[in-house]
Amino acid sequence: MPAYDVKVKDTTGAGDTFNGALATALASNEAIDQAINFANAAAALSVEKFGAQSGMPSKQEVDAFISHLKH
Repeated sequence: MPAYDVKVKDTTGAGDTFNGALATALASNEAIDQAINFANAAAALSVEKFGAQSGMPSKQEVDAFISHLKH
């Protein structure tokens, strides 16, 4: 799966964000490719901010990010 090209400020917590988002998507019965895409988007958003917890995006932010890229 390709990653999103974003402006990186801090990679702290990106892996945790990816894993949490992947688990959330899979628990919501998303297909594996959609779950990985969601997790990639969450991790991409997280590296655009400083800090692990403060950089973690909400589901709404991730959904908006993905939706914006489709248009």
